[in-house]
Amino acid sequence: MAQRKASTDAPDRLTAFLIRFRWLFVVPVLLPLSVLFKLWWSARERYIRTLGHAPERHDARVADIQHQIGHWRASGARGLLCTSRPSWMTMSSRIAHYKRPENAIRIELNDILDIDAARGIARVEPRVTIGRLLDRLLPMGWTLPVVPELEDLTTGGLFLGYGVEVSSHRHGLFNDNVLACEVVLGDGRLVRASPTDRADLFRALPFSLGALGFVVALELRIVPAAPYVRLAYIPAHGFAETCRIFADEACRADAADFVEAIVFSPTESVVIAGRFDHRAEAGRVHRANAWHAPWFAARSRKFVAAGGGEEWVPLDHFYRRHVRGIYWEAGLIVPFGNHPLFRFLLGWTMPPKIAFLKLTQGERIKRFYDEKHIVQDALVPLRELEATLAFLDADIEGYPLWLCPMRLDRTTPQGFVGPGLAADSSEMYVDVGVFVVPGPVRRGEGYSALDAVARLGRFLIAHRGYQAPYAVSMLDRDGFRRMFDCRLYDAVRERYGAAGAVMDVFDKLRRGAADGG
Repeated sequence: MAQRKASTDAPDRLTAFLIRFRWLFVVPVLLPLSVLFKLWWSARERYIRTLGHAPERHDARVADIQHQIGHWRASGARGLLCTSRPSWMTMSSRIAHYKRPENAIRIELNDILDIDAARGIARVEPRVTIGRLLDRLLPMGWTLPVVPELEDLTTGGLFLGYGVEVSSHRHGLFNDNVLACEVVLGDGRLVRASPTDRADLFRALPFSLGALGFVVALELRIVPAAPYVRLAYIPAHGFAETCRIFADEACRADAADFVEAIVFSPTESVVIAGRFDHRAEAGRVHRANAWHAPWFAARSRKFVAAGGGEEWVPLDHFYRRHVRGIYWEAGLIVPFGNHPLFRFLLGWTMPPKIAFLKLTQGERIKRFYDEKHIVQDALVPLRELEATLAFLDADIEGYPLWLCPMRLDRTTPQGFVGPGLAADSSEMYVDVGVFVVPGPVRRGEGYSALDAVARLGRFLIAHRGYQAPYAVSMLDRDGFRRMFDCRLYDAVRERYGAAGAVMDVFDKLRRGAADGG
């Protein structure tokens, strides 16, 4: 078993009470607010589509960003540039205290600019969420090759950070399907980047977290959609069998359109393979995102005991299958959220907006989640998956775990990842989603989640793995540069004037900076 540096401090009684009964505030307050917020955005989208005003103002909004950068320079260039978006509005688990009025650029770019079905391209602003884009594309018969599971994720964040989905074994990461983008540089210039135009900048942008400039528009590849996904549930028992079945489904020549796995315990997993389908078998359709439906992950477990199974899920419901339960995280906030009675009465209000949860958590709850709760995506080569599961079982003892296959390809924009890959090569990796309360914490033992994250980082470096950049990182600068290939990033920062103007990616990630240290 891995050596654990345990923290012996237990939460005080008030913190324990706030954690246990947080639902007393979430259910009557945050759930209604979340519903109203979604209705407001839906009405705004309908207004924009009807009157067409907002997209026409795109150029003016970009010019305003350029003006803000010019004002920053004229005022003495105090502090390195970053966006003004508050941490509570992002999907990142990090809290950024480095944003100041004098160096934060206001970016109001929330709109879908154009859907060009003839060319298979959607042009969007970076704050457009996956949920809103799907609402526009699916009724038109189109979708994205890679659709990350949580609908509040933004296109800009997925491009500049990290975006994976259960089709990534076929289509790569989200950024592999970005065809071009427009960027305002640290000197205020507006440039276009693509595989053929400023290709070095284009390749360096993924994983850079905005450290090379401000992306103001993206061109995304869109593909035809089918109305259903036919799902096959394949049970597995033990890490070795899970890894074997998972690898076979992800790497076979006729691989399904979608592949994922959920590991419920060291002896219990289910591998799920889905294929687009234009019709469904009567009586075997499961509307996975219906307000009254059981949460997808928990329901999938029944197929282990049943020896497998098959069903059809409408495409819109498939993309949103993990939304109501936020995978399984919603159970930590509303412990009875998956109870049939709650689902039938209030399931339509789920989930609470993650932004509202972050805004209202308070310092005590934030500190508890930092120290006793782990939210990480560990990206490891497929050949290292079994060793990774064994490490996580010994060190964290937290379940379920989510497995998603992803192809890393050095021929596409992957400037930060893949230092062990040769040029023009690809390799199958796995995203191991760790969204858990560790076993020692559940048992009331002393345990530091931050120490566990540090150990995970060292494990990943030793096994050619990566940490997804949205999460808390305990790496020092040397460790960060051992994990990520920064050569292209460094060259582009110098070449395009980001160095000395825009905040460096490591300085955004390192815990001291993020926490104001």
